[in-house]
Amino acid sequence: MENKKIIRAIASAGLCSVLLSSVQAQAEDLIDIWKVAEKNDSKYLSAYHKFRSDQEIVNLSRADLLPTISFQYEHKETSQTINESDNAVFYGNSADYPTDSYGLTLTQSIFDYSRWQRYDQSKISANRAEIEYKQARQQLLLRLSESYFLVLERSDQLEAIAAEKKAMLKHVEVSEKKHKTGLVRTVDLQDASARYLNALSKETELQSRLMDSRYALRESLGSMPGNLSRLRSDVKLEMPVPSDPEEWVRLAAKNNPELQVLNLSLNEADKEIKALRGGHYPTLDLLLTHGNEAKEGSPFGGTSDIDTTEVTVQLNVPLYSGGKTSAKVRQAIEKRNSVLEDRNDKQRSVERSAHDAYRRINEAIVQIDALEKSLQAQELRLKSKSAGHRSGQNSLVEVLDVEQDLSDARQALIKARYDYVLNVLRLKFAVGALQEEDLSAINNWLTNDQS
Repeated sequence: MENKKIIRAIASAGLCSVLLSSVQAQAEDLIDIWKVAEKNDSKYLSAYHKFRSDQEIVNLSRADLLPTISFQYEHKETSQTINESDNAVFYGNSADYPTDSYGLTLTQSIFDYSRWQRYDQSKISANRAEIEYKQARQQLLLRLSESYFLVLERSDQLEAIAAEKKAMLKHVEVSEKKHKTGLVRTVDLQDASARYLNALSKETELQSRLMDSRYALRESLGSMPGNLSRLRSDVKLEMPVPSDPEEWVRLAAKNNPELQVLNLSLNEADKEIKALRGGHYPTLDLLLTHGNEAKEGSPFGGTSDIDTTEVTVQLNVPLYSGGKTSAKVRQAIEKRNSVLEDRNDKQRSVERSAHDAYRRINEAIVQIDALEKSLQAQELRLKSKSAGHRSGQNSLVEVLDVEQDLSDARQALIKARYDYVLNVLRLKFAVGALQEEDLSAINNWLTNDQS
């Protein structure tokens, strides 16, 4: 007896400790998670570094249009002997002397059609890289939100399944006692047991899926998430504004970052074709050279110090390259056509995504309202059937059916609530308007209440 009291005391102390630690551990909300992911998500950080790298494309292309200046210096030690000469004075002379020379060369492209086209192309590429980075940021906002709310949804679903399992277990325990006295049929007991085992199976599966979703969130955070703020049950449901779905489709076609990237890629491909066609055109370059050569002797006697300045205009006219230039142009045209088809496909996909997200928001609003009413009706129905079962008017199977319907309604309501939240974000993403401010607005729908 004394041991049981001690065990109860230890269990109570342990429970109090767990409850206290839960209270002390501040739940992380969506903004907290975002601040961590912004610094740790590898996909986003990779996109950031690629963006920084691609910003140098303009500088590289501009460099081909600017002058290049080089300096050369040379020092030579020379040993010469005159073995034969028409002038007998120099015959047999020899000399050892140093020579120092330097040169300064400036090269400036005056006309190169291809280089100018590639410079224009580089500015398009830099613009595309910037939009790709913004797209990666929006993708992180959406991906993080989906991972966050998937953890919450599966947690809520797990609670609903646990409640169903608990109810079914209670029916099994009561039925086993009544079955011994002949008050419950064997088939009813077997039905209750089967439903309990089914709930247990679903609970086990959901536990695994919940852990997987927490690991998915870990990919963005770099570490396992702690307690997460829950979604409130009194979220105000609002229809999207503007209310015309076609307006959202038009906004998506205009502002979706993936579509903008492909439009710019199309422009890049046009510039590539022009740059390659420039291989048929002449180029004109200016070369300025200035040099000095100083010799401190020679076999003929004396020293020299000579300055040389040259101005050269160089024209290069391509005549024949084995058909390479024309082949490159044809290849670039086909690549451009491929990008065009990718763009067309993406536009249809983006328009469908915007329309689908809009439709799902409206569906979720209707479903949530219907399911909340259904849940209330199912709870009243369960009370009625349970009372009827106690009085012998209803069978156990009828009660179990209502229990199952009630659990199904709870799970459907949970799914509809999270579908609403995520499709609000997906609609913003489809039209390229998803920002941190949207996460802040969604964050107001969360609560730290872990009950």
